[in-house]
Amino acid sequence: MNPDELFQSFPELLFSSFRKQMLLGKVPAQTVQRVLEPLLSNFYELMLQLPSRQQNDFENILRIYPDVAERFGVWIHPPILESLRSFAQYRLRLRSHDTSNDLEFDIAAEPQQKLEGPEISFVKKGQGFFTTDKGSPVYLEFSYSEGDDYVSFEYKPPKFKMEIHICGIYAATISPRGPKQKIPADNLFEIFDKCIQGVDLKIIEVIN
Repeated sequence: MNPDELFQSFPELLFSSFRKQMLLGKVPAQTVQRVLEPLLSNFYELMLQLPSRQQNDFENILRIYPDVAERFGVWIHPPILESLRSFAQYRLRLRSHDTSNDLEFDIAAEPQQKLEGPEISFVKKGQGFFTTDKGSPVYLEFSYSEGDDYVSFEYKPPKFKMEIHICGIYAATISPRGPKQKIPADNLFEIFDKCIQGVDLKIIEVIN
């Protein structure tokens, strides 16, 4: 199935009762695999061409059916802003040594859809599909291991240089030569200290 045929079939799939059944986990995994195989076979390229609503639906479906995604080498992590929020909470607990102290952030970025679930204890990972200030679609992944001194950002496709801004504050620069960039964990937490109205994330393309 070529991309045009695939996209034509998405609206019927996504706005039907079948989509709702998949989101509720009521469809057998084998059926989900057959339906989503064209997408999963070329996941990142095709996802970047979809509207944000459809991206969110497919991400959430694959969170319910992780085994299906992994058969195609696709690992679905929590929404990136949820992961950043968990990271901020963890760093705050380290600072205060008080596990009852919590840090609440409102999720303010689009096109992210919050998905409730248990927080990861040791390894924090998050992902999201964004649109840059120039209108380019991009996939961004955040990762952090408990006790590590650095956090990592990685993006696809590595076609242009870009800056990551969190709460309007510069956080990191990623380029095709270095699509995965590490920054000190303390630097990121200092940015969260300056977030007043919630965490938002913007991606700005850099013109060389």
